[in-house]
Amino acid sequence: MVQIRRRLYGVIAIFISWEIIYSASQTTCTSPAVQCRCEQRNNKFIINCRDKKLTQIPVFTDTNTQYDELTFSTSYPDTSSCSVCNRITSIPPRAFENLRVRRIDLTKNALTYISNDSFAGVEPYLKELLLQGDRTNEPNYAALKNLTGLTTLHLEKFQQTTLNSNNIFGNLENLESLTLKTFKCLSFIDSSAFQNKVPKLKLLWLEDLPLVTYPAGAILNIPSLQSLNFINTQVTKLFSQSFKDLRSLKELNLSHNMIDSIENDTFTGITETLQFLNLAVNRLGYKTNTRESLNFLSSKHWTHLEKLSLAYNKLNALPDGPFRNMQKLTCLILESCQLPAISSGLLQGLQNLHTLEVSQNMITDISVNAFVHTPQLIDLRVYRQHQAFSQYLALNFPSTAVEPIRTSLTHLNLEHNRVNVSQIWEITELLTNLEELKLRNTNILAVPDFVFRNHTQLQILDLSENQISSLDQKSFHGLKDTLTSLSLSDNNLTTIDERAFKNFSKLNYLYLANNMWNCDCKLLWLYDWIRNKMLTKPFIEYIVECVCHSPPKLNENYIQSVIRSDLACTPDILTCRIISLTTVQLKLAKSQRAYRTCLQVAVNTVLSLNIIMHVTHSTNPVAAFELIKKTTSDKSKKGKCPTSRR
Repeated sequence: MVQIRRRLYGVIAIFISWEIIYSASQTTCTSPAVQCRCEQRNNKFIINCRDKKLTQIPVFTDTNTQYDELTFSTSYPDTSSCSVCNRITSIPPRAFENLRVRRIDLTKNALTYISNDSFAGVEPYLKELLLQGDRTNEPNYAALKNLTGLTTLHLEKFQQTTLNSNNIFGNLENLESLTLKTFKCLSFIDSSAFQNKVPKLKLLWLEDLPLVTYPAGAILNIPSLQSLNFINTQVTKLFSQSFKDLRSLKELNLSHNMIDSIENDTFTGITETLQFLNLAVNRLGYKTNTRESLNFLSSKHWTHLEKLSLAYNKLNALPDGPFRNMQKLTCLILESCQLPAISSGLLQGLQNLHTLEVSQNMITDISVNAFVHTPQLIDLRVYRQHQAFSQYLALNFPSTAVEPIRTSLTHLNLEHNRVNVSQIWEITELLTNLEELKLRNTNILAVPDFVFRNHTQLQILDLSENQISSLDQKSFHGLKDTLTSLSLSDNNLTTIDERAFKNFSKLNYLYLANNMWNCDCKLLWLYDWIRNKMLTKPFIEYIVECVCHSPPKLNENYIQSVIRSDLACTPDILTCRIISLTTVQLKLAKSQRAYRTCLQVAVNTVLSLNIIMHVTHSTNPVAAFELIKKTTSDKSKKGKCPTSRR
């Protein structure tokens, strides 16, 4: 029995050892080219040939390994000034035949030549291919003809004047994503270009093309489309029925064009399926008035639309209820639309709205009933009114306006506005469920005592670029268990009472740059806090950025870099105002009562204070001091000095 057990244990040990060896062999990452390195990410092998100064495709050896990606690209945005970037210009025949790789990325390389047989040998494995030209040559579509397993194709910076069925790739029956970007001479896409070529295409991305007409005929031949991005062209008008057969379309991005006219029936066929519509950065409202420009929106029922962006159009006269037929809308972007106000009827029908972006407009008034139709609003962004238009008018934001959203709103951004400060704090006190509050550059002079006492969720608070000069334990009372990030940069602070942040256990980010910090013993707590944080957050000192202004010997030093003992305080000094000390005046003048009170305080605290006595008409200050002590008969009389303790 013992021998059987020993044999059994031996077999188990051999099996475990084999498993360990096998597992190790499976996790060994070997590069198939000496110029590149192999990296493992999320249990996948990557051949990283980035930034190797390569001018040609290296020779690859067969390692009998399945790789997820081979990349020759770079993270540098401008390769012309990059000294380490690759500069590969050609792909020779059978360049990748010894590889089993799912994705090849050759973007940021200006290709001038691609052989017909460039991808021979890798066809069974290649699923994603990204190529970039030199702006002078057409893509070699013949090189793609055997890549029938390809699911993603990205072609950028090639030269081609037209696309039709004869000068584009063949039948890529498994292609799901196609990008054609920066074809600077492409002025026409024939209706036959994609017909029967991409039956499974879900995403089409056409960007930076000099098209003047939207190629409806060509795109309607891709009924499988779920996402269409038609960006940065010279198209000015969208015609009726342009998307009628795209019954599966969920996302439509038409941003950064020159569209100034959209016919009412343009979106017929997709209003029942579309979830995202982006019309940002166009010219809506420039040719016709706002009401006419948006008829295409209000005349249809958008039963599934969740996100709409009309940013950077001219919508300065929005009628009431332009979005009333979008009851599932959760996000509305109206940034930089020259809006003058948020009226009581603007948001009609948007009972499911979560995010409203109305920043960089010309809003001077927010109606008291502005949000009665948006009871689920979570994120409200109203920053930078007028500044984009070189005007500085005040924003009227009554606290009663937030009553309908006082329990739902968690994020509020009022940065860079001229808002009545009393309105700011009234709004803040009402919105007790806030998680993020941004009040940067809003002319705040002080933080009211206990204004955050009921804010049990607030994590991020930005009070930078204001005129705050003092903070104490009452300023942030209520936030010790929630606050993680606080910005106080660019204020008038010289010190902060230690009690202001006592037991703030979750505070990880404290921004203090550009204040006139007096680095003395009152900031010892901050010194210790930064030094402790540096143990776990190596860059915290660059986030805090507390630079000493005084005393002179510490000027322009980061507080955490000084010697701790240098953070010292000088003794307090009590100053009594200048008076005459003749015996007669001292006994008779009622004006000396304040001085006697001041002196009494000085006498009672003589052990801890240096006393400066400003005297006149006395040749013996010591005698004068004794004389006044004798005349201060009321030992219980106490009060404040007529001048400050400094």
